[in-house]
Amino acid sequence: MGIKEHQENRTWAFEALDYLESFISDSEFEGESQLIRNQINGKRNELKDGKYRVVFLGEFNVGKTTLINAFLGDTYLPMVLEECTAKVTHVLKGENLQLILRSQNPIHPETIQVLREFFNYAGIEAQIEPDSSQNYWVVKYTYHYPQDLNRTLNAIITLSADEEFPKLKKLREEVEEVIALIPESGIEEDVAFVDSPGVHSITETHRKITEEIIPNCHLVVCLLDSQNAGNEHNRDFISKLVKERQRKVFFVINKCDQLNPEEIDPAGRKGPAKDLFRCIEGIVEDPEIFFVSALYALSAFQLKRNSITVEDIDKNEKIHIPYNMRLQLENTPNPAEAMADYLLQRSKFQDFRERLFNYLYHENKEGAVLTSVCRFIRDTALKFAKPIEVKIKLAQQNPKLERLKKERQHLQNLIEEYSKFLNYLLNKINDITVLGKTNGEKYNSYPALIEKHFSRQTIENEIFKPIKEWLCTGDNLKIARKNKYLPLQEQLGLILDRFLAKVDSDINNTLSNYESLILDEIKSRGFEFEFKNLPRVSSNRGAIVAIDASLALSYFLFFIVGGILGGLTGAIIGEGFLSTFSWADFLNMAVPDYPHLSAILLGSIGGVLGSIIGILSRALGGDEIRREKLIEKITAYIEKTLVVGLKQKLTDTMSSHREELISQIKNYFDSINIKLHDQIQKILTEEEHLEKVQQEIIMRLEGKLKNLQTIANKANEIIETTLKTVKY
Repeated sequence: MGIKEHQENRTWAFEALDYLESFISDSEFEGESQLIRNQINGKRNELKDGKYRVVFLGEFNVGKTTLINAFLGDTYLPMVLEECTAKVTHVLKGENLQLILRSQNPIHPETIQVLREFFNYAGIEAQIEPDSSQNYWVVKYTYHYPQDLNRTLNAIITLSADEEFPKLKKLREEVEEVIALIPESGIEEDVAFVDSPGVHSITETHRKITEEIIPNCHLVVCLLDSQNAGNEHNRDFISKLVKERQRKVFFVINKCDQLNPEEIDPAGRKGPAKDLFRCIEGIVEDPEIFFVSALYALSAFQLKRNSITVEDIDKNEKIHIPYNMRLQLENTPNPAEAMADYLLQRSKFQDFRERLFNYLYHENKEGAVLTSVCRFIRDTALKFAKPIEVKIKLAQQNPKLERLKKERQHLQNLIEEYSKFLNYLLNKINDITVLGKTNGEKYNSYPALIEKHFSRQTIENEIFKPIKEWLCTGDNLKIARKNKYLPLQEQLGLILDRFLAKVDSDINNTLSNYESLILDEIKSRGFEFEFKNLPRVSSNRGAIVAIDASLALSYFLFFIVGGILGGLTGAIIGEGFLSTFSWADFLNMAVPDYPHLSAILLGSIGGVLGSIIGILSRALGGDEIRREKLIEKITAYIEKTLVVGLKQKLTDTMSSHREELISQIKNYFDSINIKLHDQIQKILTEEEHLEKVQQEIIMRLEGKLKNLQTIANKANEIIETTLKTVKY
């Protein structure tokens, strides 16, 4: 490195220190401002010259938090591949999702304000309120989202938080314990779980756990790795735990999914349990040992509540499902549910859970300068950049935006589902009312229903037969004739009214049954729907036309025919048999000589007598003929006029019923779709707003991050160049 380059680098270092000092006043700065400012000035000068309490213990990464999350059914508590900080986490059941931050001394509101700012960046909606002493601050989450609590705890109780969330360091130092209130059925209202750091942590918190928390707990769950259950390092701790603290201990060998079936032996005859028995021999009598896979149990519960999917399980390298079993699960009606049951069974968690609560409830009794400065500049710039990187990541992974997208997709799926269901209903209505069959079951279609009630046999039995019987009964016909057939019209009206009332009742009952069938189908899907004012069949026969059964014409015809026949007979007799008869001799008087006089006289007499006989003959057979004529007219009227009209009216009414049935169903689902589309549009609007805000935040942060990264890269370049110069 030349002198000029060194001077340029030195000048740049002063400028970098000035920028870092100015960044302390930036809104994105997180850390102890005065301490950093003093460090910068120093480098500048250097350049110039807590119910039933169950505590879970075990080494870090053995699965304590995973096991507690399995009880909760989701990842409420952060699961990190490193040891947590010296914070004790109490988990209790609550009505709403809350987090209590507890300290010996009041926590200043400004310190809490940093947490509020973190929530804004992380997209967590919550209210933070203190008690009267301000020793307790309660975080009340707006929504019951496990990831909101997880992300909060991740920023407060993990070691990486000091690096990733330095602005929260003061809060972490002041908070001694955190209490999570979680509305889950996996824990009981009178049970508290205590999550702890690793048992070999040399911290004040470890002392507090062994000297304060364990003596006040009712059960200790000691977790051991299935691959290292007989570790001798556990022996001294277990001895002190059992002999000095006199506490019941459940030994849980976790990650049993990594063992062969024959290695899972709680009796301790082989496998990890045998190693554990050897380790605690002489310390614990008749130890209770459980084999559990906390990961499998947690994954099973997350599958059941749709927090994760089958695809997530397939991608998880820690979960291994045999190929043949995977195929069997895939071919079940509900692969997710089947896989959850399989994982839960493999986890052996339920037996452990049942035993834990059973014990609690039933058995429990209680060059060098510049390099140094550049190192400081590099490390400080990266330290400043780290929270910004986290904020950018949080902004890019805004859970609220993801939830909105999932909710929008869910609503879109509902629209498609409802559309398919609507088409199914319409097809079913068509199958029943038009085709008369659906799903292998037969029904009376509307046309078949009409034909059934207006068949020739039905009309004969219900109308013609009763009217014939009436006409043949007593003097009904004579009375009807004397009264111009009005009694017959009235009787026919009564018969028709009874028939049509029966038809209406039967058809309306059938329509009601079909409506109930469709309604039950709709309600079975959870829809609150009722048909309103559907058309009903109400047949009206109308006025019966006048029935004319007059026989005057037939009397006249019989009179004429009788007269003609009588006259012809008389004429033949007169002309044939009396051709030699003398009227002058017979009358004893002079008579003019008329040709064929006998035929004329006898023909006239025969005509008169024939007409009289014709009228008498017609009169004797009149009633029977009249009755047949009446029945003929009634039959023609019923079949050709009344039935045709009624069938057409019924066809129109039932067609209207079907159309109204379909219309009401369509209108109902249309209204649902409109609401769903409105919700989707509302979500889209909110998404656009969040994405806009997200991009604004990211662009603003990326500019600052780029400046800090540029400074860190330049400082590192100077360091490497200096080292190369020294080396060579």
